[in-house]
Amino acid sequence: MSTSLPKALVVNEWRLRSRRVSTLVILLAVVAVSWLMVLDPKSGAAMMVVHKQRVAYESQALAFATTLIASLLFGLAGFYLARGRSQEDLRTGTASVLAATPVTNAQLLGARWLGAFGFLLSLGTVVMLTAWVLQWVRGEGPLQPLPYLQMLLLGLAPGLMLCASLAVLSDAWAPLMGKRGDLLYWVLWMVQFAFIPASLGQGAIQLSGWQVFDINGVSPLLVSLSRLMDVTHVQVGGGPFDATLPVLHMPAGLWSRELVALRLGSMLLALLPLVPAVLAFHRYAPDRVKLRNPAGRWRVAQALQWLLSPLMRPFTRALGLVLQLAARLPGVPGRWLADVGLVLLSQPLLALAMCGCAVASAFVPADALTGVLAMALVAWGMAVADVSSRDLQSGTSALASAVPGGARERDWRLLLTAFGLGLLLSAPALFRWLVDAPWSAAACVAGLLFLSTAAALLGRLTQGSRTFLALFLFGLYLSLQNTGVAALDVLGLAGDASPASVAGFAVAGLVGVVATLGLSRLRRT
Repeated sequence: MSTSLPKALVVNEWRLRSRRVSTLVILLAVVAVSWLMVLDPKSGAAMMVVHKQRVAYESQALAFATTLIASLLFGLAGFYLARGRSQEDLRTGTASVLAATPVTNAQLLGARWLGAFGFLLSLGTVVMLTAWVLQWVRGEGPLQPLPYLQMLLLGLAPGLMLCASLAVLSDAWAPLMGKRGDLLYWVLWMVQFAFIPASLGQGAIQLSGWQVFDINGVSPLLVSLSRLMDVTHVQVGGGPFDATLPVLHMPAGLWSRELVALRLGSMLLALLPLVPAVLAFHRYAPDRVKLRNPAGRWRVAQALQWLLSPLMRPFTRALGLVLQLAARLPGVPGRWLADVGLVLLSQPLLALAMCGCAVASAFVPADALTGVLAMALVAWGMAVADVSSRDLQSGTSALASAVPGGARERDWRLLLTAFGLGLLLSAPALFRWLVDAPWSAAACVAGLLFLSTAAALLGRLTQGSRTFLALFLFGLYLSLQNTGVAALDVLGLAGDASPASVAGFAVAGLVGVVATLGLSRLRRT
C-alpha cells in the first residue's frame, strides 16, 4: 500500500488538533504559568532556590525549571487536548468514512498517535522558545540552545508520548470514551506524584530503576539535579532566597548515562498503551460504540450506584422536588433552579460527592476544612465543565433554544448556574472562613466567579469541556501546593491569596460576565 494515505492521516490529525481554539488557550496558559514561575529576583523570590541561595537564570537552570513546569501542565492538559477524536468523528459523521479506509487498525491508530504526539511536541517546542524569551528578559549569561533541546527530547517528550498513547487508547476503547476516561486519567496523573521523593532533605538520594515508571520525569530529574549540585533540598517553581548569600550556578552534566537510560526506558513504556488500543479498537462499529450513549453506562458506575442506593434514592427524590419547585417559580429564577437540578441529576455520583463534602465542611476540624472543600470543588469542576457545551454535544441546542428565554438567555444563565452551584457547595466553609481567614473566603468567591465564566466561555469557544477541565484541575493542584504566589491561589485554598489577587480574579470574572452578555446579544441579532 502506498504511504500517501498514512501520511495524509498523520498530517490531518496534526492539523485538526492544532486548529482548535483550545490549543491556543492551553498554550497561553502554559506561557502565563511560565512567566509567573520565573520570578523577578528583585521581588525577593526566585524560580530555583537551594538552601536559601538563588540559582542563576542561565540556560541550564531555565531549561530545567521550564521542563518541570511544562511536564506537570502538559502531563494533565496534553491528554485532554489529544483525545476526543472518536466522539468528534461520530458527531460530524466522518466515522463511517474512516471505518472504510483501506488501512489496518494498527496503521490507523499509529497515524492518530503520530499526529497527537507531533501536535503536543509542537506545543512543547513553543514553550521552550518562550523560555528563550524569558532568558533574554530576566536571564543571565549567554543563550545556549543545547540544554533546551536536551530537556525537550529527553525531559518532556516521554510524558507527551504517554499522553498521546493514553488518548489513543481512550478513543479506541468505548468504555473510556466519556468522562470516565477523563476521571481515570486525572487519578493516574495524581498517582504519579508518589514517585517524587517524599523529602529531598533527608539522606542521600539515588536514582532507582523504579523511576523508569515516572514517565513525566519529575522524580528522576529532581534526584539528578540534587546529585549534580551535591545538595539535599531543591525548591523549583518559586521561593524566597537570601540576597546576602552568593548566587549558585547550575553546572553542566545533568544527563548522566543512568538518567538517559531511564528516560529512554520511559519512552518505551509510554508506547505500551497502544497495544491494548489496537486490540480493543471499536472501528466505529455501531454495536460497540455510540455517540454519548447513556444506556451503555460503565459497569463500575452502575456498581457504585447500586452500593450507594440507600443514599441515592432519597437524594434523587430530593432533586426531583427541586425540579418541581423550579416548575412553580416564575421567570429566570425557576429556569436557573431547573438548570441546577439538571446538572445534579445528570451526574448523580458527582452530585452526591459534592453535597456530601459540602455538609462535611460544616463539621470537620479546621485543619481538615481545606481538603474537604477541595474535594467538593473537584466534583463541582467536573460537573460544570460541560455546562455550556452539553447542548451541542448532545444535539439538543435547538430544543434548548425553544424554551422560555431562548438562546439569548442560555449563555449567561448557565454561567449563573455554575456560579450559584459553587456558592451553595462552598457556603458552609465560607461562613467558617469569614472569621479566621476572610481573604481566603473572598478569594474563593472571586475564584468561583472567574472559573464559572471560564467554564461558560471556554465551552462555548472550544465546543467541548476538556480545555476547562484540564486547566481547572491543574490550577486546583497548584492551589494546594502552597507555592507562595498569590496569583496561583485561585480559590483561596493555599492561604496565599492577597487583596490584589482577589480583586484581579473578581475583575476577570466580571469581564467574563460582560463577554457572555455580549455573546447573548449577538445571538439576539
